[in-house]
Amino acid sequence: MANHLTDGQNCSTTKDTKSVKESSDKAPTTSLEFGDITQPITAFDNAWTSILRVLRDLRGEFSLASVLRGTEQEVTARSKRQEITKNENLIGMNRQAQTTFLFLLLLPLLSVLAFAQAGTILRVQTGSSIQAVIDQASAGTTIELPQGTWQENLRIERSLVIRGTGAGETIINGRSDGYPAIWIASTGVQTVSVAISGITVSAGSSACADASQSECADGILAEGQATITVNDSSFTNSYAGIWLRSSANATIMRSTLLQNTYGMVISEQAQARISNCTISGSAKDGMIVADDAQLTLNGNTIADNKRTGISIDIPPCYNTSRTFGGLIIGGNNTIPASSADEGNGIAICPPSISLLSSRDGGFWPTEASKRMLSSLPTPPPVEGNTDAPVTILEFTDFTCPYCNRFATETLPRIVEDYIDTGKAKLYFLPFPVHGVAAYRAAEAGFCAQEQGLFWDFRRLLIAQHNVRGSSVLTPAWLAAIAAAVGADREQFLNSLTAGTYSPAVQETIALGENLGVDGTPTFFINGKKIPGAAPYEVFAQMIDQELAHK
Repeated sequence: MANHLTDGQNCSTTKDTKSVKESSDKAPTTSLEFGDITQPITAFDNAWTSILRVLRDLRGEFSLASVLRGTEQEVTARSKRQEITKNENLIGMNRQAQTTFLFLLLLPLLSVLAFAQAGTILRVQTGSSIQAVIDQASAGTTIELPQGTWQENLRIERSLVIRGTGAGETIINGRSDGYPAIWIASTGVQTVSVAISGITVSAGSSACADASQSECADGILAEGQATITVNDSSFTNSYAGIWLRSSANATIMRSTLLQNTYGMVISEQAQARISNCTISGSAKDGMIVADDAQLTLNGNTIADNKRTGISIDIPPCYNTSRTFGGLIIGGNNTIPASSADEGNGIAICPPSISLLSSRDGGFWPTEASKRMLSSLPTPPPVEGNTDAPVTILEFTDFTCPYCNRFATETLPRIVEDYIDTGKAKLYFLPFPVHGVAAYRAAEAGFCAQEQGLFWDFRRLLIAQHNVRGSSVLTPAWLAAIAAAVGADREQFLNSLTAGTYSPAVQETIALGENLGVDGTPTFFINGKKIPGAAPYEVFAQMIDQELAHK
C-alpha cells in the first residue's frame, strides 16, 4: 500500500505525555552490598519517627479551629452558617481528639511515606549468585549488577527490578541446557512485574528440555500474569530471544535480539509493545505471533532473518491448522524483503500485514474492527450498510476545525460515491482533545443517537459551531440543537446532564489510544491509517484499493 498522497491536518491531543521524573526525585532507599547473602533491612522505624515528628509539628503549629476558620472564608454564605455550627462543636474537642483527627487525615500519606522509605537496593558482586539474592529479596527490590558474567538460570516469581551497567557489560548466560536463562512466572492470579535493563542474556543453545511444554533455551520466558519491561538490553544465542505466552504482558524498548533461532514468539493471550528495537540474524523467523496475542510495533528494524521477518502462525505461512484471533497494530517499521540489503527470506507473512512497514501503519486483521466495536458499552453511530466491504473508522472531535472541514468538504463526496452505493460504511468515534466542552459535545452525540438523530444532529452542530464557536457547547444550546432536528429536548437534556454516555466516550478514547490515535481527525480504512483531514482523492484511492482486493 502506498502512503497517502498529501498529509492531512489534525488537532493534536492535549494529554500530558511528560515522563516520570528520574530516580533523583524518588524516595530514599536502603542499599546493601551482596557478596555473601545478608538479610535485607527496611526503614519502617525511621518512617514512624517521621510520622511522630509530623504529628508533633502539626499539633504545635496549627489548631484545628484555625484550619476550620480558614475553610469558612472559602465557602458561600449559606455554607458558612453550616460550617460555623460544625466548627463550634469541633473546637470543643480536646487536644487528644484533635491529634487523633489529624492522624486519620494524614494516615494515607504517611503510609505511602513509610512504604517508600522501605525500598531496598541489593548490589550483587560478581561471583555471587543472582538467584540467591532473588530468593532473599522482598517484592519491589531493585537488584543491581555490575560489569561481569554470571553462569546461571534465573527463576523470578515476585516483582523485582534487575539493572545492569549496559548490554555487553553485564551478561547472564544460562547454565542448564534447554531451559530459559530467565524464567518469569506468576502463581495463580497474582501479577508479577519485572523490569530489566542494561544486560545481555543468552541461554547458550537452541535446545528444548521439553518441547511439548515449550520449555526451551529462551533468553526470557514470561508466562502467567507476568508483566515485564525491558530496556536497553540484548538477547542472543537462544531458542527464542524472548517468548511471551499465556497472559504475559511486555513492553520492550531500545533492545536487540540477535542470532537466535526465533527473535521473539508471542502466543496465546500475551500482549507486547515493541519500539525502537532490532531483531536480526534469526535462523528461522524474526517474530512469530500466534493465537489471540496482541502486538504493537513501532519504529523497529526487523532484518536479515533467514525465513521471515514477521509471521502470523496461520496457513499459508505455516503448516498449521491454527487460526488467529489477535490484533497487530503499528507502523514505521523497517522490514526489508529478500531483494534488499540485509533482507529477510520473506519480509512479512501474510502480505496483508505489510501496513507495518508503511509510515502511517494501522491495524490487522480488518475483521478485528468488529470485535473492537462490539466491545464498546454503546455501539457508535454508523452511516451506510453495515455489510459494506470497506469499513471506515473516524476518530474525531466536534471542536476540531480540521474535523469539521472534513465533515463539510470531504465526507459528502465519500457518502455519495461509496457509502450511498453500499461500498463502504463509516463509524463515528468521538475522541475529544479540547477539554470539557469537547467532551460534553461527544456525550451529546450519543444522546442524539439515543433518539436516532445523530447524523442530523452532527450536521447542525458543526454548522452552529462554525458560526458561534464554543458558545453552542453548553447543555442548553446542545439541547436546543437536538430539538431543532426533532429530538425530545427533555429526554436529551436528562441523558446529557446525568452523564449517561460518559462511559461510552471514555471507551472510545481508550480504543483510539490503543490504536495509536494522537490527534483528530484520524481514520482507519480497513485497518489502514490516515492521520489528519486528507483530501478526498486520498480516501478514494485507498477505498478503491480495498475494493479491488475483495
